[in-house]
Amino acid sequence: MKVLQTAVVRSHEGAAVVVALRNTSSHALENAPIEITVRNARGGVIFQNDTPGVEPSLTTVSLLEPGREAIWIDDQVPSTGSPTSAGALVGEATRPSGAIPRLSIAGTHLSTEAGAGTTLSGTVANGSPTTQQSLVVYAVARRGSNIVAAGRAVLPEVPAGTNQGTQVPFQIYFVGDPSGARISTSAPATTF
Repeated sequence: MKVLQTAVVRSHEGAAVVVALRNTSSHALENAPIEITVRNARGGVIFQNDTPGVEPSLTTVSLLEPGREAIWIDDQVPSTGSPTSAGALVGEATRPSGAIPRLSIAGTHLSTEAGAGTTLSGTVANGSPTTQQSLVVYAVARRGSNIVAAGRAVLPEVPAGTNQGTQVPFQIYFVGDPSGARISTSAPATTF
């Protein structure tokens, strides 16, 4: 597994760390632990995601498919201390048992709410026979190669077979400004 890029985005909504990863192996990997260290402009450590009791999606990468790139986001980074950079370390992952559930995102659209910033709404469909628990939908906005905004939504459950007509809605609140940027989304499987 290789860390390709890290970025810190900030806005009045707070701060977020985005990590772009690539699985360089020939097989899928699940539940890779990820540790981030956020620093201020002087290099001082102002945040790490190693606090006991943190939500698992803020400390693990649920799925990395072979030879593919994945995005992971921590949108719970405190903006106090003026975060400017982040480093990431990814630990040992395991191979998923069984087939990888296929999820699809559709109907995405941006909205701007006064005082609440920009949101991305859409739906997730789960075409697999496995219900997804605590599914995270990620969204990243890029201008060129620069990450300018990011956000995530956690869906408690996405029932199996939802591509048959039932789709689960989500709404992501962006940290940063996604206007005019290219937005990409992903929803890596969490339950195998």
